[in-house]
Amino acid sequence: MNLKKRNGIKITPILKLISKNRTIDRNGSASWQGNTTKFEIESFLKTALFFEDRTMAFLERVIQEAIVAEQNLEERKFFAHANKIANQLDQKKRKMKVVFPIWAGDTILSGNRKWKDVRISFNVNPKSQFVRKAKEERVIQFEKRARDIGLEGWDFSDLPLAVCTVEAIDSFDAFELAVKAISIELGLWSLSWYRGQYIVSSGAIDEPINRILLAPYMTAHEISGSMTNDVFWLNRWPNKLRQENPSQESIKIIRSTANSYRDGIHNLPKKWRKLAEQVLARQYDAFSQVDLEASFLDGWRLLEAIGGNPREKSETLVKRAAWFFEDVEVKTQMGLHLMHRRNEISHGRPIEASDNEGLAFQMKEFVAPFLHAVLTNPFKFKTIEELWEFCDLPLDQEVRKRKLDHLERAARFRKEK
Repeated sequence: MNLKKRNGIKITPILKLISKNRTIDRNGSASWQGNTTKFEIESFLKTALFFEDRTMAFLERVIQEAIVAEQNLEERKFFAHANKIANQLDQKKRKMKVVFPIWAGDTILSGNRKWKDVRISFNVNPKSQFVRKAKEERVIQFEKRARDIGLEGWDFSDLPLAVCTVEAIDSFDAFELAVKAISIELGLWSLSWYRGQYIVSSGAIDEPINRILLAPYMTAHEISGSMTNDVFWLNRWPNKLRQENPSQESIKIIRSTANSYRDGIHNLPKKWRKLAEQVLARQYDAFSQVDLEASFLDGWRLLEAIGGNPREKSETLVKRAAWFFEDVEVKTQMGLHLMHRRNEISHGRPIEASDNEGLAFQMKEFVAPFLHAVLTNPFKFKTIEELWEFCDLPLDQEVRKRKLDHLERAARFRKEK
């Protein structure tokens, strides 16, 4: 595991700035001068540098220690310090547990799951020493902070808990690892269980599309159950939330669908599987938003994630997503409509509040068939790029036949047949 630099970014000018504006004292502490703050420098370096399969918290910790490793920083020395620090941090990892209260998942979620090195348990024993201690500390902390964080009147203490066990350098690293893993898992379930029809109302809509949600107030704990520190994590929460109890038949279908997707993902090529896991987490995050304008925008970002390379044109993404519908021409126009609305928001022209919910649902439905193909690889391609090429094929059958005829003639000419 080595620190890497993003293409096109130069860090030498910033390292010179650090050496000029930062003085390391004899006791090892650092003092900063100049107009550029320590925060700005760390923020830049978190963009310029990355580790494969490491959290932003891990990267931030490495950067914080590497920039004070010696007074005069050169790029080669900086990378040497950073990699040494990273290896030392890896050796100091310890086991922690991150607790997530789950809204509306108790009738569906069960058992243990594992994504990468994170173990998720949905059937924690409420009488275990860990759960008793963790719940006790969570209740005490929540009662102190509920009013300050806008959750006064809510009670999450009785919600079922999902517990993620991770090895991490600190609670921030542990939370990033755990929330990514549980978002992947919940992303599977949200593919088949969500509010399936939107209702335009005269009042403000304040309810996410997904049914199973990570309730606010997520905490990191030692193995004993005590909190690692006084830190907690929140997500926006609706003012009101309806809980739907699915029928046994619906539960059976939802579980079958989730397991089908799970099996498909496990059979994907390694690089493709990594993308699929990222996409599942994005899909869950996008449609768990309380702000449905944000949900719509995150839905578009989901399309960007599955639809092509980072600099792909929006029109190309739309055409690729529309390819999987029976009426491609109509869906292409609907996709262009969503693209226009997305551009409107990006350029500071917010959409009408009454449109938010409808657009979020349209975005989810528009991306769904493409997402299915990305997660299951029904055509058995070897790379995701082959899937994109497939989506770029002409719609007209005669045009495809001519292309096929030309390819066969070329093969015969090259004596490949």
